[in-house]
Amino acid sequence: MVRDQIEAIEQRDQALLKLSDLTRACLFLATALLAAFSVIAAVTIPGQSQASANGSTNPGQTEDAPVSQVTGNGQLRPGTGSLRHTGGRPIAVSGGSH
Repeated sequence: MVRDQIEAIEQRDQALLKLSDLTRACLFLATALLAAFSVIAAVTIPGQSQASANGSTNPGQTEDAPVSQVTGNGQLRPGTGSLRHTGGRPIAVSGGSH
């Protein structure tokens, strides 16, 4: 009877060690996957272009782009008006929808 209890205790200890090893392996795998996905996301998600990151864009240079306007009756007229782009940093504006 005592021998059976000792074997049960040893089996439980071995199972807990295996569980601990499995938990560590999952932690290292999750960390490696997080690092890999972070690198992939940093490379594939567009951000700053190389030209503006290298400073080759002239900050005083402007570009005209067509801007759509809303008419008095709520309809959109595409391409009327212009937007001046000065090459500066983009600005986030909230509250654009009704």
